[in-house]
Amino acid sequence: MRGESALPFMLLVSACTAPAGATGMFQPNGAQEPSHAMPQPPGGQAALSAYRRFHEAFERALETNDPSLINEVTTGPEARHLHKVIRANRRAGLIQRSHAVPHPRLTALRAPTAQIIDCVTTSGMWTYRARTGARVGAPPKPQRNLLYATLHLTNGTWKVSNITHPRNPKC
Repeated sequence: MRGESALPFMLLVSACTAPAGATGMFQPNGAQEPSHAMPQPPGGQAALSAYRRFHEAFERALETNDPSLINEVTTGPEARHLHKVIRANRRAGLIQRSHAVPHPRLTALRAPTAQIIDCVTTSGMWTYRARTGARVGAPPKPQRNLLYATLHLTNGTWKVSNITHPRNPKC
């Protein structure tokens, strides 16, 4: 009986083991893209680069309270929202620091609009008094959040026009 139960196991193991010198698409060699990777619409590198620049400019604008960077990377509702945040921080005498590591995937591209989904990793938003540098509030916790970004092609430049997140933004 012991031999009978081992036979199906041995058949399974031998069927899943590639013979020496095996080649082809079922033999992993590292050259294939992972199966979980979403196909990217063609020509989307410029939109993805613009989205990454948005994160850099957003971080710089919050830590300096300088809204001039915002118009270079945003348009529409997102630009208005970020200008409002910077004005509020300036009035309150605060600056904010954070670092985001975006992992964007272009999901749709049909000029003049691009759609991006991102599971962004952030350090959390640290808040400081602008004059003294004293930290305000408790230290933030690092997070991974799901974001949906819409970019519009404005005068030949991709700019973030809207960012939303689902009710449960965890990735």
